[in-house]
Amino acid sequence: MKLHDMNKTLIVGLQLFFSCFTITTFAQPQKDVHIYILMGQSNMAGRGKITDDYAQHGHPRVMTFNQSGEWEPAKHPLHFDKPKMAGVGPGLTFGMAMAEAYPNAIIGLVPCAVGGTSIAKWIPGAYDDKTNTHPYDDAVARIRQAMKTGIVKGVIWHQGEGDSNEASSKVYLERLTVLIGRIRAVVGNSNLPFIVGQLARYRNNYQLINSELRKLPASVEHTTVVSSEGLWHLGDGTHFDSFSAAEFGRRFAAGMLRMQPHLAAVQENAVFGKADSYSSTDAQGWEVLFDGNDPNIRWRSINGDQFPEKGWAVEDDMLVILPGRKGKDIITREQFSDFELELEVKLTDSANTGVKYIVAPLRNAKGKTVFNGPEYQLIDDFKHESVKGNRSPETSSGSAYLLYAPNDNKTWKHAGEWNHIRIIVKGKHIEHWLNGKKILAYERGTDGFRKRVAETKFKEYQTSATAYGEATFGHILLQDHGDSAYFRNIKIRRLH
Repeated sequence: MKLHDMNKTLIVGLQLFFSCFTITTFAQPQKDVHIYILMGQSNMAGRGKITDDYAQHGHPRVMTFNQSGEWEPAKHPLHFDKPKMAGVGPGLTFGMAMAEAYPNAIIGLVPCAVGGTSIAKWIPGAYDDKTNTHPYDDAVARIRQAMKTGIVKGVIWHQGEGDSNEASSKVYLERLTVLIGRIRAVVGNSNLPFIVGQLARYRNNYQLINSELRKLPASVEHTTVVSSEGLWHLGDGTHFDSFSAAEFGRRFAAGMLRMQPHLAAVQENAVFGKADSYSSTDAQGWEVLFDGNDPNIRWRSINGDQFPEKGWAVEDDMLVILPGRKGKDIITREQFSDFELELEVKLTDSANTGVKYIVAPLRNAKGKTVFNGPEYQLIDDFKHESVKGNRSPETSSGSAYLLYAPNDNKTWKHAGEWNHIRIIVKGKHIEHWLNGKKILAYERGTDGFRKRVAETKFKEYQTSATAYGEATFGHILLQDHGDSAYFRNIKIRRLH
């Protein structure tokens, strides 16, 4: 049987499986059906644009509890609070990640979020006139109905934009604590994992709630807060764009996996191993950006939301650029501000590639928007025609491409050997390190920096709202120049 036919058969079987549960009374819920409750306001409900790519998102073992109280295959949008506005949210990618972590389980998502609601609307009897709903009461009714099918394994919560003022923020933690207790009582599990997402970083008043959320794990057991760093809005200053909403779902899944009390049941699963290594930090604060397994978890094509199907490969724990420039550049799903990045790179003869950082969408003089940022140049200094013989220090390995040449501390190894790369970004201050030695430092955003930019091809971005190299935060980019190159041990540490 072809893979397509197998998937189609499995989906049909799951639909029949869930339909049976909807109309039949069981003595006990099915243990292999893991149910997760999605609660909060509009950024949990999702407002991201459903492009053709996002319309294809789904997983044969991820179902959603629809508005009619029936199970169906999960697709964007999951929520129905405001049908004309509902779009890509974090719920589906959360469910897909949980399905990968639990290969023998069916994941059931129960959407309960209601856009525009303050936490005061999430109490028994509270009515929301804008949506003609009782957010808490309606959620409880849906949870109880869904519990007839499977076991509730956790809650993901994102809410607080409506409480981002001095008065409401002061009582937010208290109200959230009460809500958590009530939901746990409904489910009948006082240790039910409750995963909370930070509000976005792009509005100052949201930080009132984020300050309160920092106290939650110490105040309420079996809770954790997942970061919103680098997530961005769709242009309205409020709602996450599709990329960010999908990435947030992955972070919710990583948080859920860390909190669940029976991880021994899935630790032998390689997929869980990947999720755990990607989501955790070591004692020094390092996060893995590529661990030798699935790059799609933390990386995507510069032209879409998935890792390229061609042009890149994973071989022996290495991320490999294949010759021919078929894959194009890749960028991290997440954006970073102050950080320390480390990786190892091995070039082939005459190869040319690079690592760009603080990569942001910049508009040039012609109005075209492209992703760009400062580049740590990686090139075969010994054989590439443009740089051999030290003919172009500003474009040699270790340089800030076209802007700054490395100093005399530079010791670049030949093609076929591993070089250790380190990049430090702290506000305007940038450092390039090579094989344990600092080879370059500069201050971006200064008059001197802007003068150098004005003398290069990057000057066309000086007309944009954010000039070249001056974004507050951005992606990490690995450049595909069509030459084969190898990357490994890619990790990042936030400097906050």
